Amino acid sequence: MPKLIRLLLPCLLALPCALAHAWPAAEIAKTGGSLEVSSNCEDLSAEPITYGMEYDLPGTGLPDGPIDIHDVWLAGGCVGCHNQTAMGELRLDDPQFAGYQLVLAVSFRNPELLRVDPGNPENSLLYAQLNCSPPQTYPAMPPPDGEVVTRIPRRLRALIYDWIQQGARGFDVDGNPYSQTLFRDSLESTRSQRNLAPAP
Repeated sequence: MPKLIRLLLPCLLALPCALAHAWPAAEIAKTGGSLEVSSNCEDLSAEPITYGMEYDLPGTGLPDGPIDIHDVWLAGGCVGCHNQTAMGELRLDDPQFAGYQLVLAVSFRNPELLRVDPGNPENSLLYAQLNCSPPQTYPAMPPPDGEVVTRIPRRLRALIYDWIQQGARGFDVDGNPYSQTLFRDSLESTRSQRNLAPAP
């Protein structure tokens, strides 16, 4: 009997941590997909797919061009609001904070919405706010100027789509991955044509 307890004890101790990490996805799954995260998305299929996008790579590509997702926030001007002030309870200026606050993180307004759902851009609040009509009560990003919606450049939005679609890869300061989703290869990486805004 003591041998059985010694074998089961590590599993029992790890169970609360595993359940806590799985909670957001489990809660969202309970909605049965009834909550529409994105609609009327702008078609990004003309942009070339970028493979191997990660959250924060050593060395920045700026000002020559983004090489990772953190560079997208810099190039798109997102850090102007999402900095130490943590507008919307989201800080993008420091990659040590941002990865945790995005990947598999629930929205502070609605625990049924994930900010980034690895492998599923259309179910990710981040993508919906940047390239689609987001859910009610959520603004498009950057925030509209009156009635005028100005998006960050299409190329940057496409990089975000590719990053999420391919598993939202990135690592914290301890080397732990933000997402356990396997990287998708070129045969699986596509830009969905669902929920696209009608052609003008």
